[in-house]
Amino acid sequence: MADLGLLRDAAVGINSESGLIEYVGPASAVSAKQLHPDCEVFDARGRVVMPGFVDCHTHLVFGGDRADEFYKRAAGVSYAEIASQGGGIRKTMEATRAASSKELFESAWQRYLRLLENGTTAVECKSGYGLNIDSERLSMQVIRDLSRKAPGVFMRTYMGAHLIPPDFAERRIEYVEQVAGELAYFHGKDLCDFYDIFVDPLAFSQQEAQVIVDRGRELGMKLRLHADEFGDDGTAAWGVANGAVSADHLGGIGDEGIKALAGSETIATLLPGTMFFSGHGEYAPARRMIDSGCAVALATDLNPGSSLMYSLPLVMTLAVLEMKMTAAECLNAVTINAAHALCLADRIGSIEVGKQADILILDCETPEEIAYQVGTNLVSDVIVNGDLIKRHGVMLF
Repeated sequence: MADLGLLRDAAVGINSESGLIEYVGPASAVSAKQLHPDCEVFDARGRVVMPGFVDCHTHLVFGGDRADEFYKRAAGVSYAEIASQGGGIRKTMEATRAASSKELFESAWQRYLRLLENGTTAVECKSGYGLNIDSERLSMQVIRDLSRKAPGVFMRTYMGAHLIPPDFAERRIEYVEQVAGELAYFHGKDLCDFYDIFVDPLAFSQQEAQVIVDRGRELGMKLRLHADEFGDDGTAAWGVANGAVSADHLGGIGDEGIKALAGSETIATLLPGTMFFSGHGEYAPARRMIDSGCAVALATDLNPGSSLMYSLPLVMTLAVLEMKMTAAECLNAVTINAAHALCLADRIGSIEVGKQADILILDCETPEEIAYQVGTNLVSDVIVNGDLIKRHGVMLF
């Protein structure tokens, strides 16, 4: 994770028809007579050219907002008090259930465009705020429609196992079986690429989650996990044993979990924006995890309650300040490692011949400036699959 593979005085050649990268190497090796007469040349001297950011953990689709709770927390009101007043995830659940397909799509699309403007060219999006059959199906249909319209990669995750909804508080196993049963529907309709489970004392036990995982394994589906967020529940190691593609949050992970992740292909996706925004939990021990050999990714966890955040560079800043990650580690964590977390590292996440041309040009001279210039959108130009989406700071899409 310490190696960026940085090239200086370099050039990148893109095939505009295929959207793929055809050349990466010294600029001196490219002469004008090698270029097609209609070839457009971008002069990025003195600036950083890098792969597009990959946000591998978001919750883009939801109804309403929870701005009032943001200020209540700052005033010292506890989450338990907020929940008792009808707030928290219950508020988002009710707003999501009440929203139409059009309303959910349009609000999520605007959020997606904000991510794109900040240089995120590949996104993973979860359901999980409807928490009943009809609303979760509607959310996944909206996510499918978003994936069809988005110019970049848009991966779809079913997360009916986000929390036990209040109407099933006394019928937990019934809801678990309902979520497990829905896997076949989403898999058969090709509505999702992954499924996700929040395994935590506040959500689903490992025993409950195992019912869902066993069904997912029968169907050949790929598992993601919210794991060890607030304490060492052993979920990261359990996830590795169950073949999870990624284990996310990990604020409370212990030594056994770190050891299990380090010896596996499961990506550890860390979400420092969640701790920063919500004030709950601990920052994941990224330094210890990386030094132990874990493959770490970073993501925004964009959601209405605990991380309404659109900027991966800001996430990188938090990773440096709060989790002691280096600039190179942060950049790898939001590009190639995040691509691995989406099982797409053969297609995106780095500038290599044959990969999709998802490329950013930034208004800075070194990669170290990206996290250092806090809260500044340095992304001047965005190329997605060979198409120019943003030019000189102006969105064209």
